[in-house]
Amino acid sequence: MKVKSLILCFFLILLAYCHSTKSKTALNDSSHVHLEEFNTEFEKKIYEVAPGVYSAVGYGIANSILVVGKDGLVIIDTLDELKASKQVLEDFRKISSLPIKAIIYTHSHPDHIFGSGSFVTDGSPEVYAHESLLPTVQKLASETTPIIGTRSARMFGNYLEKSDLVNVGIGPYQGYNADTKLDFVPPTKTFLDTLDIEVSGIKLKLIHAPGETDDQIYIYHPEKNILFVGDNIYKAFPNLYTIRGTWFRSLKHWYESLDIIRKLKPEHLVPSHGKPISGKSNIYDIVTDYRDAVQFVHDQSLRGINSGYHPDDLVELIQLPEHLKKSPYLKEIYGKVSWSVRSAFTGNLGWFSGDAAELHPLDRKVYADLIVDLAGGSENLLKYTKSKLQSKEYQTVLTLSGYLLRHDPKLTDAIPLRIEALEKLGASESNANAKHYYLTEALELRNRFVAKIKVRPSPELLRRYPVKVILSSFVTNLDPKLSIETDEKVGFVFFDTKESYTIHLRKGIAEVIPGLFEDTNLIVELNSQDWKEMLTRLKSPAATLLKFRFKKGNLLSFTQFLKKFSPKEQILTLQIPTSQ
Repeated sequence: MKVKSLILCFFLILLAYCHSTKSKTALNDSSHVHLEEFNTEFEKKIYEVAPGVYSAVGYGIANSILVVGKDGLVIIDTLDELKASKQVLEDFRKISSLPIKAIIYTHSHPDHIFGSGSFVTDGSPEVYAHESLLPTVQKLASETTPIIGTRSARMFGNYLEKSDLVNVGIGPYQGYNADTKLDFVPPTKTFLDTLDIEVSGIKLKLIHAPGETDDQIYIYHPEKNILFVGDNIYKAFPNLYTIRGTWFRSLKHWYESLDIIRKLKPEHLVPSHGKPISGKSNIYDIVTDYRDAVQFVHDQSLRGINSGYHPDDLVELIQLPEHLKKSPYLKEIYGKVSWSVRSAFTGNLGWFSGDAAELHPLDRKVYADLIVDLAGGSENLLKYTKSKLQSKEYQTVLTLSGYLLRHDPKLTDAIPLRIEALEKLGASESNANAKHYYLTEALELRNRFVAKIKVRPSPELLRRYPVKVILSSFVTNLDPKLSIETDEKVGFVFFDTKESYTIHLRKGIAEVIPGLFEDTNLIVELNSQDWKEMLTRLKSPAATLLKFRFKKGNLLSFTQFLKKFSPKEQILTLQIPTSQ
């Protein structure tokens, strides 16, 4: 039995395993300097926002925040992994040795929650979050994490040389590797709209403020007039769409949530990326420009959509007004207006642009063949592509090399052209996400690998995940070719959690059903933690399988069942996928 048939990478949110092959691309000076201007935002430092309120910046891509009360502490956001969160906790302990009484998550992104295990060593603090945070984390952990993890590795530049990395736009780095360990403590108290709490004499108001995520919240400290705003504002144009992949982020909800800040008029604004901001008037002006930029993209996208424009045309038409472009908080070093416009289109209308040719579009290979044919053959198109490289039209080279390689993957002369175009585009790009994506794809092409990702979830993290979430992830790896003629029921009895489920394998579908059935073909009794740790490679599959007990059927038949669940190999960007 292939080991990979057993492996489900469902805890890979934003994590990249550093490949041994490195990029040798030198940065273009103008791009390098532009991003360097923001490095001072992420210097490793704990800022005292006000007496008893501290923001730790530069310990990871995100911040962790400490609020000191009479007899205890409140932690807002916990960084992205245990090593970093332990370090920030050590430095927080230099400020106060009081016990941690509460943890508050601003939202569900991994860089804010997966270091939380470090903060629960001296008791059982209450953990506050929006009511949709936990379902969101579980959904991400069971559906698209392999591809989002791979695209995150490209976007954050995890495979690149340090000389190719300046910062990641909203933080100094996202430095995951094979030794990275995660832990996530689920919320113990949640709310829908608002929640007033008092912890160690600190009165706080939690406010639902959807923006970068639907579960985003603000934390308002009325006594000191401080507002903690998570990721709804940082010193960069907002990531209204992220190229790693995301559900639709409502632009309207985002700017309406920014209006909450303007209504509260805080004296101090503490984002979860970058430095705190102070001064009531200063904050009001910054936030007004920020929300105006989001509304401008929203309104002008809808205006163009309702006029029948294609998303490609909207991208060219919609540009921020000059006064907004000048704002230091709206530089496109993280999000981009063009990506946001495309997201506004698909988020409001879906994938169909309105062009009838898209109803049944040509296969990408067929379209590439057509382009090559129109060019008079691959040799002519290759020659033309080389001329465009000489004239420094790198986007054209990127496009044409794609046609050549889809037409015939054996046209290896097109590969160095594409690599050079990717590297030149990356070197001149001031958007950190785009830069890293270009350079990483060039590296993948040169060395013929796909940016693989690994993770080391802690046993504690696995223990906190429901069995049903694990099974839901498992069944998405069903190979239809191996199961199209199958109709069988396999029962799982998890004796430690006293749960039972049946997977009904039915002609290419695997349905997860609570409980057991009389006509179940095979019943396996097992410990849920063994199952989870086997699937995440914390335990050997061969040794773990021997621990399972079979009330009906045997290990051989269970092994045959497992073989039908094999994740498809990820492919290079230009590799033509085979049929399922």
